[in-house]
Amino acid sequence: MIDCLGSKKQLNILIYYSRGGELKNKIGKVLCIGDIILDSYSHGDVRRISPEAPIPVLKINDNKYEVLGGCGNVARNICSAGSECHIISISGNDKDHKVLIKLLNEPKKLSYDLITDKNRCTTKKTRFVSNNQQILRVDKEMTDPIDQKVESIILQKFSRKIDLCDVVVLSDYNKGMLTNSLIKKIIKISKKKGKIIVVDPKKSNFFVYKGSDIITPNFKELLEASDYENAKVKGSNKLIVNLSKKLMRKFLFKTIITTRSSDGISIIDEKNENIHLPSKAREVYDVSGAGDTVLAYIASGLAKGKTLSNATEIANDAAGVAVGRFGTTVVSESDLLDSNPINKICLIDKLEGELKKIKNKKVGFTNGCFDLIHQGHIHYLKEARKNCDLLILGLNSDSSIKKIKGKDRPILNQKERSEILRNFDFIDRIVIFDEKTPLNLIKTIKPQIIFKGDDYSKEEVVGNKEIKKWGGKVDLIKCVKGKSTSKIIRKIQNAT
Repeated sequence: MIDCLGSKKQLNILIYYSRGGELKNKIGKVLCIGDIILDSYSHGDVRRISPEAPIPVLKINDNKYEVLGGCGNVARNICSAGSECHIISISGNDKDHKVLIKLLNEPKKLSYDLITDKNRCTTKKTRFVSNNQQILRVDKEMTDPIDQKVESIILQKFSRKIDLCDVVVLSDYNKGMLTNSLIKKIIKISKKKGKIIVVDPKKSNFFVYKGSDIITPNFKELLEASDYENAKVKGSNKLIVNLSKKLMRKFLFKTIITTRSSDGISIIDEKNENIHLPSKAREVYDVSGAGDTVLAYIASGLAKGKTLSNATEIANDAAGVAVGRFGTTVVSESDLLDSNPINKICLIDKLEGELKKIKNKKVGFTNGCFDLIHQGHIHYLKEARKNCDLLILGLNSDSSIKKIKGKDRPILNQKERSEILRNFDFIDRIVIFDEKTPLNLIKTIKPQIIFKGDDYSKEEVVGNKEIKKWGGKVDLIKCVKGKSTSKIIRKIQNAT
C-alpha cells in the first residue's frame, strides 16, 4: 500500500518537478511589480429577504479574513512554488496599509518595497459570502495614474533589485500603478540586463507591453487586444494560434500563453512549437486568482531553470487546483502532489491527519470491492462526487473480499483495482481496509455523507447509526439496472 503523505513524498516531488530534465535544486528569484490588492471576505447566512427592498439579508458570522490579492497573490504563489520573490507596489497611508504589511511579512521567501502614497487609498475588494457563494463585492480603489514622483521612486527600487533576480513579472490590474511610461522603462531596463520579462496584461492595447518575452492574457483579453469583433466566439486552437501570431509579430513578443478556462492553456511561441494543454480542473469552484496562479508558476519555473513548456504544464496543474477552491488561494508543491493520481491511495492515519486540516468541505464516503469496473460503478461514483467536496473510497482488500465472496474472488487484486480507481477524477482518496465492513474506517474518518446504492435501505447501510452522532447522513444513489460484477462473471463463464 502506498503512503501518500509519508516517506515517498520527497521522491514524488523529485519525479514531478523534474519532467524534461530541468534544474531541480536551483532556487529561483523573481521580481514582481504591480498592483497590490487587499482581498477581504465576510461570511454569513441568508435566511430571508429584506422588507425594504427585494434583496437578501446577510447575517454576518465570525468567519472574516483578509489575504493578499493582485500582485500580492502572485507573489505568495511564487513563494509557494519554491522561489524567492521581491514585490514592489504602492498603497495608501491608511489602516489597510498596515494590514498589507502584516500579510506581506508572513511568507518566508517574500520581501517587499511597499511605497505609500498619501494621495491614494489602499485598493481593497470586500466580498460578502453565503454558502461559499458571493452575494456582493464592494471595491475601494483609485485608478488614476500615479504621479511622476511616485514613478521615480518605483524605478529606483526596481533598479536596486533587478540584478538580484532571474525573472521580472509585471502584474497589471490596471489600478494606476503600472503607467504606460513605467512599463516601457521597466521592459527596457530588463531587456538590457538580460532578464526574462513575463507580463499579465490588463490593458487592451498591448503596445505598451511591446518587447516583453512572455505575455499571459486570458481568452477574452486576447480577443480584445486583437480587435476581434465576435467577442462571444468559442476559442478554437487555430484561432488562438492565428491571433497570437499576429500580436507577436506586431509587438515583438516571444511567446503568448493564453489561459482558456475549461479549454486549458495554449502556448504559442516564435519557433512554431505550439502546445495546447487541456484543463486539469476536476470542478470549477471559484476562478478568483487562477490567472495569478498560472503567472506565478510560470515565473517560478523559469526562474528555477525549467523549460517554458514544463513550467506551463506545472502552472496548468496548479490552476486546476486553484479553481477547485473558494476565494483567492495559494497552491503549494504538496497540493500539486495531492492532485497527482499516484497520491490518492492513503494509509488511514495519514488521511486522518489530512482531514483535520480541511475546513468548509463536505467529506463523502463510500466503499466496495469494485472488482471488474463497469458502467454501474462509474455512474454511482460520479453521482456521489457531485454531492460532496471530497470523496473517499474505502476499498475492500483481497482478504476482505475472500471473507465476503469466497476464495475465488477477487478477479482483480487490490493493486490492480486501486490502480484503475485512482485515475478517475471523481475519486479524491482511496483507503484499503481488511475488515468485512468499513465501520472502523467510518468512525475514524467521520464523513458528512455515506453513499450507498439504492439496492440497500438506509437502515442496512454500515455506519448509519454512527454517522448521526456527528450530524451526518446516508444518501442512497439510484443504481444502473442490470449492471453487476457477478453478472459479468457469469456471462464470461457461460461463454467459455
